[in-house]
Amino acid sequence: MNFVRQFQKNDESQWEDFVHHSNNGTLFHYRKFLSYHPQERFDDHSLLFYTRDKLSAVLTGAEMHKDGKKIFFSHPGASYGGFIFKSSSYTRADSWIDNFDSYLEKNNFKQATLVQPPRIYGILEDETLEYALLWRGFKICEHYISSVIPLDGSQKEILQRVYKLKNRSEKYYSNLMKNNSLEFIWENNFEKFYPILADNKSRYDAKPTHTLDDLVRLDSLFPDRLKLLLLMKNGKPIGGTLNFIANKKTIIIFYNMMNYDFSEFQPATLQVLETIRWASNAGFKYLDFGVSQDPRAENPLTPQQSLIRFKEEFGSFGLVRKVYQKDYS
Repeated sequence: MNFVRQFQKNDESQWEDFVHHSNNGTLFHYRKFLSYHPQERFDDHSLLFYTRDKLSAVLTGAEMHKDGKKIFFSHPGASYGGFIFKSSSYTRADSWIDNFDSYLEKNNFKQATLVQPPRIYGILEDETLEYALLWRGFKICEHYISSVIPLDGSQKEILQRVYKLKNRSEKYYSNLMKNNSLEFIWENNFEKFYPILADNKSRYDAKPTHTLDDLVRLDSLFPDRLKLLLLMKNGKPIGGTLNFIANKKTIIIFYNMMNYDFSEFQPATLQVLETIRWASNAGFKYLDFGVSQDPRAENPLTPQQSLIRFKEEFGSFGLVRKVYQKDYS
């Protein structure tokens, strides 16, 4: 029997194990991650999908209300939501969405919004589910350009590719570190990093996605999944890069920040180079460098071309993040 039911607290250990062994699950799909949000922030409505009475997919979700409409969103508190599965034949994917549609209509939802993790997060880069969503009437309501640095080949080859794109030599960056008494420290000292992060965001009339307390709490929940790189000069941080280990394959460069008083030392570039070294040594396949839309533009999808160009100089390729949506009568 194929069916769907709402997540209950006693499902937590089964859920966590399923995400851990899934094809495309990430840090953002664990119940433990979602729990760092205050309970009153989201009305959780996550779902479990069964194929022939066996758990075959999970879907993080929150119940939201807008203009009098009851909306299912996967997930407003995470970079990615969407269907997480171990294997996804077309028949199985179509069945999940069919059951999902029926469940939402039965429970008076008027709209569904899904943010699927891009293909680079899957062990198999399977997009069968995306096709099934389109066939079942979901529309892509938003597109974002994301930049991804592939970590294929030897570390030397990866870095040489970057040096060539930047028209610089390895010695140039080595001398930049040495001649200015700069050093890297991998240390999850968020108190040192946060003032730089907050100042960078304020330049764009924005606030960080996470508070300082959020980062400290996430680090305590996932002690091996947040990796903070600090660039130091004379014992003081002048920049930092916070990386989220999404899964065994992909890392997200979530924040790459610098103290603009030291911009002549190119902290942002030095930090990404060091992150590439670390990620390559650790055996990851991709660095997701994030989206590059201009938040100050009238159209929120406006590309921030200088930022895209900066990311391309590290050998990144473009990947479109898609937000799927469907209305129900």
